[in-house]
Amino acid sequence: MFAKIFNSRAFYIIVSILLACVLYLNATSNQALNSGSTNSGGQVYSSTLKNMPITLKYDTSKYFVSGYVSSATVTLTSYNQIKLTQQESSDSRTFSLVSDLTKLGIGTFTTPIKVTGLTSDVQSSVVPSSMSITIEKSVTKTFTITPIVAPELIPSGITIDSLSVDTASVKVTAGTNSIKNIAKIEAVLPSSSDLHSNFSGTVSLIAVDSSGNVVPAQIGKATVNLTVKVKTTSSSSSSSSK
Repeated sequence: MFAKIFNSRAFYIIVSILLACVLYLNATSNQALNSGSTNSGGQVYSSTLKNMPITLKYDTSKYFVSGYVSSATVTLTSYNQIKLTQQESSDSRTFSLVSDLTKLGIGTFTTPIKVTGLTSDVQSSVVPSSMSITIEKSVTKTFTITPIVAPELIPSGITIDSLSVDTASVKVTAGTNSIKNIAKIEAVLPSSSDLHSNFSGTVSLIAVDSSGNVVPAQIGKATVNLTVKVKTTSSSSSSSSK
């Protein structure tokens, strides 16, 4: 009797079904263990990362790009908290933000900001998801550096005796139209400086137009040393002596 049962077609079908169930449960168990997640309730974890830098892909030797945002906010979601934590840390994250401009020509465009390198078990959204960008042919020109001290930084009774920088000129790269708007390269005394005595220190360089507005440009040297020599006015000296 048992021999007939073991040799019957129904018996083999039942055994096959049971074996398939065992294999499925084993695979599911291994997947849960390998994921490192105890998220049995299907909870979705999320994390928001602000000021994530955006990498632009284009030929920097031919083109100059301006008018774009340099960072964006990324929201990550996942059922796996460990994988999410990995992407939160700058030391272990695998993704980056990229805007690919390689197929664009000269002009102003709206280009998407994409997440690349993110693992499949973590989802993402980017704000903003796109940005406006202007592409021009790149031009390099040499400009004289002009030291600048804002009048409101000069204390009462003090006058500027001399201004000097340790570098006379600098190479500047910008777009063909943008570079025409550059009136000068300024080495500006920081607003926190105290000019009751001489100043000497490192200051940043900026490109400005004739109205003093900043023009987007790549300046060959980011900083220079600015020296400001001051003197006390005669009226101030007379007041002090009294």
